[in-house]
Amino acid sequence: MTRPYAVLFLPLVALSLIFGGAATANEVDHALIPPYVLRGLEDYKAKGYATAVRTWLAESPFEAASTLASNIALFKNIEMLAGKYRSYDVLHTQENPSANLVYVRMNYERMPGYILFTSQRHNGRWVLSKIDLHKKQRLGQLR
Repeated sequence: MTRPYAVLFLPLVALSLIFGGAATANEVDHALIPPYVLRGLEDYKAKGYATAVRTWLAESPFEAASTLASNIALFKNIEMLAGKYRSYDVLHTQENPSANLVYVRMNYERMPGYILFTSQRHNGRWVLSKIDLHKKQRLGQLR
């Protein structure tokens, strides 16, 4: 006696084992993360958000004092809501000749936050061109 469901089920299980890893594998290429992004993330953990923001904005169009102050205030408000910063996870990286994207989950005590760093080349290296913060994940894979 054959079971028609088993005939359909076994090939689906085999395909999910073969291709399932590709769908859930972390596709982050850490070599694509600009050094200023990593330095800022490490600064955040060691020295706080004000130092991290200064690192991220250095040599960018946003290095002006007013932009710096507003971004520092933004991170202060995030910590008031989400708690103390704990760690980060890079969820997505992408690069082409004109732009570099790094999507990061910031892990705080009470809830995560998400930051998309968009960089452009300036004097032969990547500098911040846009920083976009979210409360909910929009890009990258869950881990």
